[in-house]
Amino acid sequence: MASLRQVDIRNFYIESASFIQFSRRCRSPFVFFDTEFPGCIFRSSKHHTLLSPAERYSVLKLNADVIRPIQVGITISDGATSTASWQFELRDFDLHSHPHAPSSVALLESSGINLTRNRQLGIPSVWLARLLLDAGLVGDFSRATWVAFHGCYDFAILFKALFQLTTKLRVRLPETMEEFIALTMWYFGGRIYDIKCLIRRCDGLYGGLEKVAEKLGVKRAEGKAHQAGSDSLLTCKVFLRMKKVYFGPADDGKEKKMPFEGLIFGLNS
Repeated sequence: MASLRQVDIRNFYIESASFIQFSRRCRSPFVFFDTEFPGCIFRSSKHHTLLSPAERYSVLKLNADVIRPIQVGITISDGATSTASWQFELRDFDLHSHPHAPSSVALLESSGINLTRNRQLGIPSVWLARLLLDAGLVGDFSRATWVAFHGCYDFAILFKALFQLTTKLRVRLPETMEEFIALTMWYFGGRIYDIKCLIRRCDGLYGGLEKVAEKLGVKRAEGKAHQAGSDSLLTCKVFLRMKKVYFGPADDGKEKKMPFEGLIFGLNS
């Protein structure tokens, strides 16, 4: 596993070149990602297990329309031996003027995220969206497979950045879940996996990312929990371990097709 690279405005162009070069070297890359954002502002009066898919999307949209991302972590792998990780510090969020959940912000700060420094030295999220396009990881001709852990907010945040880049409009999520899913599949190529969906087919796996990693005997290689780069790298290690243990070659030697492709936990799953 390669070391985790920290990216802000001071080294963005240098790291962009490395990011593009590595992405293009992987013919069909796996892209593992995580985002950090300042918490959920709106919640339903119902318990989340009682919400219909449309109601869950409504809550997601209310929050995603107003929250601004703080970090994005991306780990790219060829699925075998070659892996590289980046943590992008973003400048979108201003603690003094943008909506946030104080408890979530406190958790991120206790995990080592410096919100003041991010505002001063971070990059705009649309720069990251442009980089993903330039690297060939999104769009019509992408051969990438995107993987998240409980990824509805992660996909929503990257969706907004990509949509803003391509339309130049102030972005809100589509009005319906069906529209959001369709556009997400277009941007990310349809090859999407959410580990929270996959563990339904994995005996003994349950809980959050840390718990699943513990059950699989996977250790965090670098960084802390609730930092996007470190979490994306752990997501990579967990997925590749799950793929080997639970979805390895069949008796005839052919690779098994993994279930739940295109499903995002909490929305259409």
